[in-house]
Amino acid sequence: MKEIALCSILSILKLVLVVLVGVWLGRKEILNKPTRQHFSKILMPVMLPCLLIVSLGRNAQIHNIEQWWMLIVAAGLFVICGFLISELVFRLLRLPKHLLRNFCTATAFGNSSYLPLPLMMTITATAPIFLDDETAGERSFAYISVYLLCHSPLLWLIGFPHLSGKSIRELKWSQIVSPPLVASFIGLLVGSFPLLNRLFFGIGAPLAIVIDTMEMIGRAIFPLALMLLGANLSEKLPEGDTMPWRSYVGVTVCRLILMPAIGFAVAWLTWRYGLGPKDPLFYLVIMTEAAVPAATNLIVMTQVHHKGEASMARFLLCQYCMAVPLLTITMTLFLYVVAGWTK
Repeated sequence: MKEIALCSILSILKLVLVVLVGVWLGRKEILNKPTRQHFSKILMPVMLPCLLIVSLGRNAQIHNIEQWWMLIVAAGLFVICGFLISELVFRLLRLPKHLLRNFCTATAFGNSSYLPLPLMMTITATAPIFLDDETAGERSFAYISVYLLCHSPLLWLIGFPHLSGKSIRELKWSQIVSPPLVASFIGLLVGSFPLLNRLFFGIGAPLAIVIDTMEMIGRAIFPLALMLLGANLSEKLPEGDTMPWRSYVGVTVCRLILMPAIGFAVAWLTWRYGLGPKDPLFYLVIMTEAAVPAATNLIVMTQVHHKGEASMARFLLCQYCMAVPLLTITMTLFLYVVAGWTK
């Protein structure tokens, strides 16, 4: 378990350090507000679509969806539960109304790929339950990718317009049907049709160079998004906006304590009623997706909308700092639970 704890800590700390680089760049006026807005214009129409098309196109095969459909259901359930519990906690804490959309979105949408992937790869390589399982690492990547088939479209179909602060009637069509949402459906289309998939993926694919190029562009999004997060932290809150300490407590409790509990409940029901394969890794992935802090793409969304950047940056930094101890504890408990289910 020491290896798992160390993996959790190092994975989070690595992200926090990149955020701190962004804070420094923001204070030095290298990543000032106009520069951040220009970078956001690159992230939305280019980098994010490339990443989504590659990830979804590679793993959206029909047989994966048929076998592991519960991962897709879990992704939808976590978003619904995230909005419900955050709305309840927000009202109980009587927080300022201008924080509501950021508070709810930072609870509903987790970092579903960048954190779970390294965590699962380390866990499958070090945890005793997976030591004799040579394909565990590959399966964990496949499970996470299937989860993304639902999570990524929901993030851009619901999360992006929700953060605009406007009603659905006030939104422009381009604010709903965003480039990442279109890219999600293109990825699903490429992955679902074997003839189309073989054009881009696999040994000897005639258009493999296109996917390789997209993959290279998409990789740049993670450090850039984190540095934008840090640069936004260097900005003062707009005059009149307040963020009481209880707002930080509330968003942390919702995302890092209540959501993991919901993830455990979903995984247990799936195991109890035989809705998934007889693979402990499958249930561990479900629980992990519910336990990770908020998606870093949320800061990109607020940047595009020019609304709530500073408060979202503070919510995310608080979650990532608190995830160092909390995620370590939950991952250790989850491993203990799934090990018991296999006995």
